[in-house]
Amino acid sequence: MALIFAIISTLALLALTLLFKFYPFKAQKLPPGPIGFPFVGSLHLLGKLPHRDFHILSQKYGPIMHIKLGLVPTIIVSSPKAAELFLKTHDLVFASRPLLEASKQMNYGQKNLVFAPYGPYWRNMRKMCTLELLSNLKINSFMPMRKHELGLLIEYLKEAAHNKAVVNLSAKVTSLTTDLICLMAFGKKYGDEEIDERGFKATIQEGSQLAATPNLGDFFPFIARFDVQRLNNRMQCVHKVLDGFLERIVNEHLEAKGDKKTKDLVDVMLELMNFQEETDYQIDRSAIKAIMLEKQSRNDICKSSKSFLSFFF
Repeated sequence: MALIFAIISTLALLALTLLFKFYPFKAQKLPPGPIGFPFVGSLHLLGKLPHRDFHILSQKYGPIMHIKLGLVPTIIVSSPKAAELFLKTHDLVFASRPLLEASKQMNYGQKNLVFAPYGPYWRNMRKMCTLELLSNLKINSFMPMRKHELGLLIEYLKEAAHNKAVVNLSAKVTSLTTDLICLMAFGKKYGDEEIDERGFKATIQEGSQLAATPNLGDFFPFIARFDVQRLNNRMQCVHKVLDGFLERIVNEHLEAKGDKKTKDLVDVMLELMNFQEETDYQIDRSAIKAIMLEKQSRNDICKSSKSFLSFFF
């Protein structure tokens, strides 16, 4: 037994020697950064405000810093000049986002524009949005609807002024932008109560909070399947609610096919899906729902923006 063990050990040592001799491992030329610990990397250096911790570390290691977050090697860029290298000079190299658990669980497997990896699919979807969904001709076709909705708000304000009533203008403008987005994208207005008891806005916000919560599965991919924080389970619940709402919208559009004078964005995408052989667009039902969810999520984030409001007025 001892002889067998000695032979195996000798052969293993010989194999390692030959491996290092004929296949030398070259050290990677990485930017400077904290060494970190095995397995956890430099996660222990981050607190509740990681952006500030990264800034403090950049003061020591420079504007381009390498740091290991768990098992994931990460590059931190913290100066305008360095950011230009990544976002402009070499933008195609760094165009794709990493595959995070949130994008897998809630964004239809990265089929929207934000999380889709750079490649033929992303280019075709961007082309579709630019030429078919958000072209000047398409936006101008919604002008009568926008004027009508704005007119309703003005009439409400006139009546409130006549009655000397207090008006929460911020809430009214928020409601207006939400209605406009729903009309342009879905063809009708949808209230919070129409999605579920939590409301559409609350569901979107819950999904955003879950996506922003650090997920151990992103730092240690091999434990993602165990969902130790129960984040994936909660994201799946949110996705199920949103998917049910979006499925209902798609089905309503399929039932009302041909009965509309003005086609909304869902109508356009469904039409493109039925004529894929005649176009370059790789679009299916899940891709349509991913784009719908992205548009409505952006509305929830951007509706207080002055530039966003100027788009309608």
